[in-house]
Amino acid sequence: MNDDLAPELLAARSAVDELLDSAPAALTPAVHWADGPYVAVAHEHAFTREPDGTAHLEKRRYLLTRVAERRYPELLAQLGRAWRERGWTVEGEDDPVLPVLRAKSPLGTAEFRIGFAGNGTLLARVDGLAAPGVSYPFGGASTVPIGPDGSMDTMPRRQDPFWSV
Repeated sequence: MNDDLAPELLAARSAVDELLDSAPAALTPAVHWADGPYVAVAHEHAFTREPDGTAHLEKRRYLLTRVAERRYPELLAQLGRAWRERGWTVEGEDDPVLPVLRAKSPLGTAEFRIGFAGNGTLLARVDGLAAPGVSYPFGGASTVPIGPDGSMDTMPRRQDPFWSV
């Protein structure tokens, strides 16, 4: 990690971690997750496409426990309840195939999305940062398994007697 990082970027990392940690704490029984790296995304002017000097910090947490489609409503309900108990504003897309749950908090935003093959991804984001000039300000470390092709393997492969049936 670079010791010369701006204090606001360090605070954003802590906020992203708190947003991400809200999900595992909310789910009973517990599920398995893996984290992608912190990514600083530079913003640009819509018309000129030139950098505008601002950025947001984000990080994805991937659900590695296989969740049966019939368990999606329970998972989303537990997560939404936990976010509301924190005082966060929660909204969702009631899509029976690809559901999404979003939360806004004083820290930033969190979004949990279930994609095809039951891939669950939690994205935490903190806006309003000065662009740090690098995409991976905290390095590119990740706990996501690597597949045979060398890319991140985010497929939920772990079985759970509650969530997977």
